[in-house]
Amino acid sequence: MTAPKHHWYLIAYDVRDERRLKRLHSYLRKQATAVQKSVFALYTDAAGLAEVERGLRARADPKVDDLRLYAIPGPAALWAAGAQARAFAGLYGPQGASQVPSVGTRLRQWVKGLMGREAA
Repeated sequence: MTAPKHHWYLIAYDVRDERRLKRLHSYLRKQATAVQKSVFALYTDAAGLAEVERGLRARADPKVDDLRLYAIPGPAALWAAGAQARAFAGLYGPQGASQVPSVGTRLRQWVKGLMGREAA
């Protein structure tokens, strides 16, 4: 039996009601890593993703709120700069923020991951 495959996801939201906003934000802080006030990075398998989706749907109103979930190919596709960069850099592994790969390196890694070979 193989281990479940984990993937990266980016969750963003725009919630109109302050009560729903606080409930959704509190829920996501327990499930994912905050990137900005309404943006979170999540590393999970299919079962975990389904659970988070259920939690999001239970806390939002689909008639007025906007929830987005984007699949990310891997941490090499993520990039951070500015005030949140240090907290976000931990998603790349144990290295410090100053050792985060350059945009070109991340792009080559991403293409290699998609194509199974180095980018030209």
